[in-house]
Amino acid sequence: MDAFIRKELTLTQSTGLEDVAPHCQKLLVWLRSCQEEMQSQNRRLRLTQSLIESQLKALLYLFECYDRFGEALADRCDSHGFFASCSTLEDRRQCIRKMCTGIVNTRRGELYAPLLHLMQKPLTEIQPAWAVIRDLDWSEIRQSEALVCGNYVQPEVQQMRRLVKRIARLTTQQDMERALRRAMELIGFQVWIYLFQEPRESSLHLDCHLLRNMICDILVEADSPPASSQFLHCIYEFVLRPANEARFWASLEHGRLAGSLIGFLTAYWKHHLPHLDLEEMEINTNAPAINTILPIDEATFVTHLMISTRSPCRQQFHRQLLTVLPPAVSSQMMQLLSKVAYVYS
Repeated sequence: MDAFIRKELTLTQSTGLEDVAPHCQKLLVWLRSCQEEMQSQNRRLRLTQSLIESQLKALLYLFECYDRFGEALADRCDSHGFFASCSTLEDRRQCIRKMCTGIVNTRRGELYAPLLHLMQKPLTEIQPAWAVIRDLDWSEIRQSEALVCGNYVQPEVQQMRRLVKRIARLTTQQDMERALRRAMELIGFQVWIYLFQEPRESSLHLDCHLLRNMICDILVEADSPPASSQFLHCIYEFVLRPANEARFWASLEHGRLAGSLIGFLTAYWKHHLPHLDLEEMEINTNAPAINTILPIDEATFVTHLMISTRSPCRQQFHRQLLTVLPPAVSSQMMQLLSKVAYVYS
């Protein structure tokens, strides 16, 4: 999104409604997903400076476009609610205040208060509403939001904990594993991600620790489909929302999970790459069958994210690909990653 904002967003005298409407639609969807993640993750989500700068620039662009095109832009974007909520100076101050509050209340978000204060100066020269950032009491915002969020438990956390309790009540290891495999096929990664974040002081920590290890064992088994393939498919669906990429990278800080995903994908590519047509991105018809249901495009995108610069397991994954794959296959792997990096960017 940072590259899109830098390269694609322009607003000159010759810029028309048809030029800005698609950009505004994309920014609105992205900002909503960012705000949802900041609200749901709160102190767990770690942002980056470029992500914060992009959010502020996106909001500035939306304000500027609405000032020029008015309700015609709201009609084209089907976003009357958003633009009506930021049509006046005071409404925009409130919108900016809400965004800054969400940013500061992420993981170590107080460190970004100086950045926000610094950015408000050039932004205020364009739109006076941004001066509201100067008057924000960052410590008060952190404290008040902590009190509000302290009594709230995300539905996904509740679902994860109920699932852990049900599986832990089963009497045999075999029954637990059967139930867990079924759950891996049915439950989205937005629930599983909390399993790998349950704090040590939790009463469910030991049960969560057991299920985490069981999931990681299943992922590296040669005969684990469809559970492992469906688990990777759930990750793919999760990271399709750009705002979830940061959460996925944060989950890879769990060393066992990262290592298991690396093991699964390395075995996947070792089998598939020799039979992959890089031009068509399809498996040759004469390729031997494999017991997996994970499509090539989904495996490619998850691999791309895991080996990107923001991934904590990037070097480990790259090293394993070069070590485990035969030289010709590892060279093909690098060609594939180079090709998709350009496309995904």
